[in-house]
Amino acid sequence: MKRIPLPDLLKGFAVFLIIPVHILETFIDYPGRESLFGKILLVLGGPVAVPIFMIIMGYFMAVSRKSAAQNVLRGVLIFILGFFLNIGLNFHLLLKIWTEGWKFDPLQAILGVDIFYLAGLSIIVLSVLKTIKKGQQWIALALILLVSGSTSYINEILMVTERNYILPFIGGEYSWSYFPLFPWLTYPLTGFLFQKTESQIREFIQKQKVVSIAILAFTFILVVIFSKSGIETTINLSEYYHHNFLFFLWTLGVDVLWVLLLWLVVQKFSQFSVIVFLRWLGKNITAFYIIQWLIIGNIATAIYQTQELSKYLYWFIPIFIVTVGLTFVLKKIFNYWLKTKVIH
Repeated sequence: MKRIPLPDLLKGFAVFLIIPVHILETFIDYPGRESLFGKILLVLGGPVAVPIFMIIMGYFMAVSRKSAAQNVLRGVLIFILGFFLNIGLNFHLLLKIWTEGWKFDPLQAILGVDIFYLAGLSIIVLSVLKTIKKGQQWIALALILLVSGSTSYINEILMVTERNYILPFIGGEYSWSYFPLFPWLTYPLTGFLFQKTESQIREFIQKQKVVSIAILAFTFILVVIFSKSGIETTINLSEYYHHNFLFFLWTLGVDVLWVLLLWLVVQKFSQFSVIVFLRWLGKNITAFYIIQWLIIGNIATAIYQTQELSKYLYWFIPIFIVTVGLTFVLKKIFNYWLKTKVIH
């Protein structure tokens, strides 16, 4: 089956923008992180990065013809992959803890709620939702409103004084909980809802073009009006990871505009070399994401937040090139393995 170019381009842009943020967060010192350049990187790696990826995942979960059991198993395997990725990217840190007695809780590193944990849990939730025969779109909408609207309350009640490693997967403003279900489940649910209502949306746009343009223009105006608040939340990582309903709405507005922009780009410049490369990144996003974290995470233990901003490109360029190279090689090896398996 022919791949749709737009999702790959969106994912490619998302993962391309994530690497600069990871390097900024873990390598660069406080003045560099607080600089204009640092804040621009955070904004670029905000609404159009992880939210877009999770929306696309939710969309294709709705399309998937796999059984509920198969999808649940997939979610469990991705969750387990997140566990091993955390061990891998924190391997240097864990060695320091165990061999040199560094005072850091290893479970916070291993159970840090990153994207794979979120993706695995989200797939399980959507798998259950798909077993409901009628009204899936209405249930998805209700869950979006429930999760996004109650996140602030959930964050308060889930903060406990005793050490807990389960609650951070659900919510709460724990320092090692980056992408908990509250509020991040809203994004795969949004992608799921869009797929379930896509035909009606397309029909509405065809029949009500003037109204559709007016809605789009109104969305753009609202995004601009609330951009100050949205940007402030994005560059404050604690608030970004545990954002509220209003930021969710602002992010959706940004993402709608972003998707339309890249849709136009795909229509006009699909064979442009940069677009082809970004689509390749999107197609291989899992391998690329894992490799970049394994590299960045283990280097970060040695130089955590000590590098001046002037050294940023000295880190970004080689890490990006090595990550692309390793992704390419692994892809070739995997394809060769598939061919030999088919032959035999």
